[in-house]
Amino acid sequence: MKHSLDGIKINAILKYLERSKQIEIDLEGNIIWVKKPKEQITFAEKAKIDKKFLDYMKSKKS
Repeated sequence: MKHSLDGIKINAILKYLERSKQIEIDLEGNIIWVKKPKEQITFAEKAKIDKKFLDYMKSKKS
């Protein structure tokens, strides 16, 4: 079974990660630093949830 990533695609992915400051590459092409996420947040923390819905869920929890 042939893999779907060729050298051009891998290079594009690496350049994207480097430009977005997710990885750091030294002059020899080695990945020397990988950014770790600061915190894992849940969907509920990120989403804009209506206050009425939150109040409803809180009343059902009790």
